[in-house]
Amino acid sequence: SSVSDSEYTVDSDTTYLSSKLSSGPQQPLERVAQSTIKLVATNLIANDHLLEGCQLLCLIKKAVDACRYMQNFHHYNEAIWLAKVALSRDEYFEVMKYYIDLLVNNGSRHLGILLAISLHYFDKAAEILLATKLVTIAAPLVESCIEAGKWPDTGSDIKDRVFVEYAKYMVSLNNVEVALKYCDMGGEKGKQLGEELRICAQ
Repeated sequence: SSVSDSEYTVDSDTTYLSSKLSSGPQQPLERVAQSTIKLVATNLIANDHLLEGCQLLCLIKKAVDACRYMQNFHHYNEAIWLAKVALSRDEYFEVMKYYIDLLVNNGSRHLGILLAISLHYFDKAAEILLATKLVTIAAPLVESCIEAGKWPDTGSDIKDRVFVEYAKYMVSLNNVEVALKYCDMGGEKGKQLGEELRICAQ
């Protein structure tokens, strides 16, 4: 049938290109046009041969692209596995960040938070917690990370935002003393809120 013939052609082409790329010193990679291989790979992916196309991408050291294609086509488990075995640490984390965002956007926020914490993305976990209005969990998490020297120095203001929101929560409980403590830890906005609270307390 035409379907089986097409699959046979794909398998044959993939096998041929794979053998060319993995044949060692007799066929160095420089003799094979990477752009041509990438074009073949993207055509395979566009024609519902995702895994075959990704295989070719990996053979020309384009595993990052392969992971992105897998994610775009909702093959998340395969993308994570490939990222873990084929990518650098930073590239692997980028793939996982995408997956965390996906979990959060699909309503699995708690799973996204746990995954972020397991990967030491504490700022990401705090951001999700704050967006979920779980500031009573976010503040102790951030504070514990800072005390342990584990808080990432990314330039993000999430730490300050968490402490300011937690200070406001303490104010709602009439616990101004604790609120002021967190205001002092909340950057410029925290200091402003602290000044307002001290004025009101006079």
